Amino acid sequence: MTRVSGNIRNAGVAEIGDDRSPGRNAWLRSLVGIFASPRQAFEIVRYRSPWFAPFLLLAAGAVAYAWALTPLNLHAVRAQMTATMPDRPEQVDFTMAQIEQTAEATRWLTMATGPAVLAVRLVLQTLFVWLLAIALRGRPRFVQSLSLTVHLAFILHLKDWANLLLLHVRGPDAIRSPLDLQAPVGLDLLLAGENPILNVLYASVNPFAIWFVALLALGAAQAFEMPRRSAWLLAGVYWGAGTAFAAATTAMASRLLPT
Repeated sequence: MTRVSGNIRNAGVAEIGDDRSPGRNAWLRSLVGIFASPRQAFEIVRYRSPWFAPFLLLAAGAVAYAWALTPLNLHAVRAQMTATMPDRPEQVDFTMAQIEQTAEATRWLTMATGPAVLAVRLVLQTLFVWLLAIALRGRPRFVQSLSLTVHLAFILHLKDWANLLLLHVRGPDAIRSPLDLQAPVGLDLLLAGENPILNVLYASVNPFAIWFVALLALGAAQAFEMPRRSAWLLAGVYWGAGTAFAAATTAMASRLLPT
């Protein structure tokens, strides 16, 4: 009986130690765990905090997404120009010819600068999460916050690819301006109207956002040793700030590109 108890105790210690000890595939197990076993993934984030390899994979995916979205971007620009200059088709064709000539260079520029832009965005998001966790009396380390932010970014990246798929399913005729490059996947699918700001608010309530907020709360509670209520408050404030920022940028875009 003593030997069996000792074996069980040793197995438990080995399992915990496996998440604390160094390992080359820790980042892969944590990344897969975000989708398959979040609690195990957040234990790895808590003790090992891998971020560099997931970031490289995320950057590669972001570059590929921007590359795949370029033709739809061009179509959106043409549709917008046609709507604003319906009586000048020659001017539209001339301007679009110039834009399309630079499109290839723009693709390569995106590939070169995309990872840097993504890194800056993730660092700012990490700083926000880290400061929120400190304010809510958590015990975060900055590298933990960075690792958590990078891992959860894959959920939003998955949403980007789902958006691209939906855009192709709906067809180019549904794209009348750059504002239409976000396919409805949330409440905007049912409640979308003419107000772009309200549409952003509706769009912020979608399965990917709910999934993200739930995992952010769970990850903050586990990795930062926060009470669950505080972790849910952190996730809610983060979602609210992100939605407000998206609404503000959409308001600016709608003024520059009137529909």
